[in-house]
Amino acid sequence: MRLQFDDLTFDPDARQLWSDGTEVHLSLKAFELLALLIDRRPHAVSKADLRAHLWPGTFVSDSSLPSLISEIRDAIADHEREPRLIRTVHGFGYSFQGEEAAPAAGTQESAAPTAWLIGAEMEIPLAAGTHVLGREGPGIILLKSSTVSRRHVRIAIAAGGATVEDLGSKNGTYINDRQVKGTMPVVEGDQLRIGSLLFTVRLSAPSHSTETLSSHHRLRS
Repeated sequence: MRLQFDDLTFDPDARQLWSDGTEVHLSLKAFELLALLIDRRPHAVSKADLRAHLWPGTFVSDSSLPSLISEIRDAIADHEREPRLIRTVHGFGYSFQGEEAAPAAGTQESAAPTAWLIGAEMEIPLAAGTHVLGREGPGIILLKSSTVSRRHVRIAIAAGGATVEDLGSKNGTYINDRQVKGTMPVVEGDQLRIGSLLFTVRLSAPSHSTETLSSHHRLRS
């Protein structure tokens, strides 16, 4: 799902970033930092929280975080003295202050679902494309469970089949009790466990319908 802020376009799923129509590249850590700040916008995120997210359980120098911020600012032409998007909260941390542009008319997703995740009480329809499931955040399919991470798993649906990628979740993603490492394919009838939530993968229309979960509703465990 692409997000537009002024002349900045950010696609967290494709891991791409454009500034004024030109694709720019960030290091892995800088991209993760930008993604976190955008996800938490407009709230300020403390330096301690950012370090814990970027370097869990690892000691890094005090200059590591400011260096990543400088890398981001250089890439998107955002100047520290007159910041448009990245704001320094002195003595605390940083925040992303860009306002998301409204989507142009006719750009809303309307594709019919081609795959489903069938749970005990809910079924989640998935159209062709990439979907992120997690506990909270913009542009994701929300799963209300303490065992699900904020951005837990990415599922890609294409004509040739479907793939699952765990996004560094705390409690893991499993296909038929096999933990997902990297990107793994799923086929009709596979059991997909996201945290403690168990689903059956259907790549054809289910024979019966339970309550449907859209990207704006939550699955309660």
